[in-house]
Amino acid sequence: MNGQDGYGFCPRCGAVMQDGVCRSCGYSIRRDAGWQGPSAWQAGSGWQESANGHAGPGGQGPLMRPQKKQKKPGHGRVLAFTCAGIGILFLIAIIVFMVLSIRKVFDEVQKNTLPGYGYDSGNGYFGYGNPYDDSLQDGYGDYDGSDGYYKPDEKDDYYEEITDATSQDLDYKVIWESVSMRPDDSDDSCTYDGVYPVLRDEEGEEEEKFSSMNQKIKEMVCRYKDQYRDYASGISSSGYVTYMDEEKISVVVRHSFYEKKTTIPRVEAITLRVDTGEVISHEEMAHVDEELAWQFRSRNSHQNGTVEFVDELSDEKLMEYLKDEKDSVMFYTPVGLEIGFNYDGGWVTVTLKTDTL
Repeated sequence: MNGQDGYGFCPRCGAVMQDGVCRSCGYSIRRDAGWQGPSAWQAGSGWQESANGHAGPGGQGPLMRPQKKQKKPGHGRVLAFTCAGIGILFLIAIIVFMVLSIRKVFDEVQKNTLPGYGYDSGNGYFGYGNPYDDSLQDGYGDYDGSDGYYKPDEKDDYYEEITDATSQDLDYKVIWESVSMRPDDSDDSCTYDGVYPVLRDEEGEEEEKFSSMNQKIKEMVCRYKDQYRDYASGISSSGYVTYMDEEKISVVVRHSFYEKKTTIPRVEAITLRVDTGEVISHEEMAHVDEELAWQFRSRNSHQNGTVEFVDELSDEKLMEYLKDEKDSVMFYTPVGLEIGFNYDGGWVTVTLKTDTL
């Protein structure tokens, strides 16, 4: 068979065509594109496969069927998966950013809202009022119980929380000073904040005896200032005057060490004689023995409920903690003598109702 006989192959089914008409399916070139004669399917214009397997126009030889164009697999599916992956990564980035932002805001609030110090009145007093303002009452600010501040009283069964108990009816007074350390990088949340009381005479001057006392107080409150970079978010140290009269003054500081996932608390206290500026030792405040250890356990259960660390201590170990110069804590309040100690992860105190105030 050759191209001069008018034969060819049907482009629809591949069967033999003669004179432009398929003998199998009836396909007709005349109907599709207008008949131009058999030349379109003659040997001179058909396809020929050469010996090396390549097809080419013209010449004699076996004819090839037209090859259908192959579709490339899954371009749409690949694009869909790519877009979905990008979307998931973007969503994860948003979630991580929100978590970090919330954490940063929480840390700032936790550090900058120091317990017991709501504002700076402009005259050096931090807290719920200026006790030396004649328009305020009782040395505690305008207190009526509605603002939620705890006002300790000698009639209380026990001391509920560390708070200020300043007085304006004495020959000396207390003002407040603060120190802060901030990194140059605004994204760095590691900071230091300290607030501490400063003693002055009635005229607002710092007498020589007060100078020595103020130095001791500042050293206690700012003890960890140079170490704040050792913690993920720094340190805050909040000083309180828990008791003051003409003979003595007790100052307590609450330290907060901010790690990434937790805050480590610590309490320290100092009691000073007003007339000489000397430190009153723990031995002068309370004699630690087995009877005191028993009383501590009883008061602890009543005031604090279950404190596993205390419950697991023997009487001997409990007395060691109460005598320890570094970790034991004693200070006066309007309610009584507060006594306790620091331990790994926290601190605990109880109130001893005493006549020694």
